[in-house]
Parts: sequence; structure tokens; C-alpha cells
Amino acid sequence: MIKFGTIGTSWICSEFIAVAKINPNINLIGCYSRSKERAKDFIAQQQIKARAFDNFQDLADNVDAVYIASPNGLHFEQAMYFLSQQKHVFLEKPLAFTFAQASQLREVAMKNKVILMEAFKVIHAPQYSFLDDFVKKYAPFAATFSTNKYSSRMPDVKNGIFKSVFDEHLGKGATYDMLVYPVELAISLFGPVKVVKAMSIKLLNGVSHTDAVLLQHHSGIVTNIMCSKSAHGVSASEILSDEGTLSFDEVLKLNNIKLYDVAEQKEFFLFDDDKNNMMQYELNVFVKMILEDDLQLSDYLLKMSCETVRVLQLVNEEK
Repeated sequence: MIKFGTIGTSWICSEFIAVAKINPNINLIGCYSRSKERAKDFIAQQQIKARAFDNFQDLADNVDAVYIASPNGLHFEQAMYFLSQQKHVFLEKPLAFTFAQASQLREVAMKNKVILMEAFKVIHAPQYSFLDDFVKKYAPFAATFSTNKYSSRMPDVKNGIFKSVFDEHLGKGATYDMLVYPVELAISLFGPVKVVKAMSIKLLNGVSHTDAVLLQHHSGIVTNIMCSKSAHGVSASEILSDEGTLSFDEVLKLNNIKLYDVAEQKEFFLFDDDKNNMMQYELNVFVKMILEDDLQLSDYLLKMSCETVRVLQLVNEEK
């Protein structure tokens, strides 16, 4: 059994606990919050038998692994602490705000022979195989990914209140909180990026609420991305080749996957809607890597995550 601790009390941490409770290889030991009372309340809400912590050292002394779901700006510091304590780390996206920081986390994880994995759901979901198979069979040359979801924080933003996601230091806006999904999906399918072109619409505090990004991969494939946290998108995403087109809804879930075959001039419906908590897939991979000491797979995934952070950093630096 892997003794697990959690950091954070948001909805995403609740989602993690829901799948951790039914994983036979996980024992939820404790929950951390800066306020021990808040941690106790969270434990009661989740209906688990766990201990409340407000000190990282105490948590580290009692667990084998941690799930970190704190604000983006705290990821690097917190992950570095637990990796240095030789604890496995399951870290919410993104790994960090800079490529140098992400690379440092990877180096420390490999040095201490522990598993560090970014919680990026879709590449571990069964339906991802339809995208991967299409790339291998149809040799696409371009893709358009749309990720536009109106944030519940936008009313505050309109009143000049920049909390959490839209905070300059904690969240860094749409670039690090939403764009990470289509960028990482593109890298996982088409490989590392050679050229980055980007334009952003930024708030008064300098963080973006909308990013328009064009990537050229070393493979030659071009990915066009529209990402916004200030609008609700309705368009599907597409991967294009001269022999067929694969379309899907929701970059975060890969629903409603369809294939249009040019030769047959016919559309085939491949996948509908995944009703499961998608975190179960990535958590199963993380647990399996720990149990099998699979540092090779861990490093493969980390390289992908680091490349994603590199691209996000370039986008963020565009004026």
C-alpha cells in the first residue's frame, strides 16, 4: 500500500480523493492545509479517515507520496521539497512557470529515484488511442485545437479583482491554467516544438485571458490553438490530413470523436462521452510506476511536461 497525502482543499483535490478511495493500492494518510482546522473540515467533507496536517515536514514523515493541488505558483517549491525528501509526487499542471524550474524538478526526481508525474489526464485515457492511431495511419500535416471555457472568476476580474488563476504570481492566467492542455496534447501527438508564434489578450495586471498560438513541430506538423477563459467555445477540434480528418470535442476529455475518411467519403463515429472520473486513468499510471519502479516511463512523461512548460514560457514572454 502506498501511503498518500494531499495538499490543497479545492474541487480538484476532492476529485483526486474520490478515485484514490477506490484504488486498492492507496492508503490516504493525511491532508495538508495552511489551516489545520480547514484540513479537518475537508477530511470530514470527503468522509475519509485521515489526519490533518499544517506542516510539510510532519506530512513527509508519514507518507510515501503526495498529490499537490495548490495554486500554480506554488507547484515548484512544494514539489521540490517533497522530491528532496525522497517522496513520490503527483503534481497538478503545470510543473512550474519556467523550463529551468521544470527541468530542475525532473533532475531531482531522477537523482532521488522517485516518481514525479504531472496530472495531465487525457493522454492516459482510453480514447486517446483514437488520436494516436490516426496520427500513425493518416500522417496529418496540421491540427486546430480549441479550448475556450468561461471562467467563474471572470466577474471578479471585470471588477479588477485578480484572485488565484488570474493572479500574476499564483496563476498567470489562461496561459498556465488552460493553454497547458492543448499544448501538451499537441506535443504528445506530434512531438517537440521548433517554432512558437503567439498573441495574447492580457488583463490590466499583465496576465492573459486569451491566447492565440501557432506551433510548428520538428515533425513538420503545424498546430493552431485558440484558448480563452473569457468565452464559452462551441467549435470542435480537428486533426487534418489529405486522407482524412479526425474531430473531437473538449480537449480536456476527448469526447465525440469522429473520423472522416476521404477515400470512402464517409464519416465514422468512434467514441461518444467518457462518464468516468478521468483522473482514475492517470492515477493508475502513477501508482503502477511506483509499484514497478518504472523510472523510464516517468522520465518519458516528464520530458513531455518540461517541453510543454518551455512552450508556455515562450507564449507568456510574447508582448
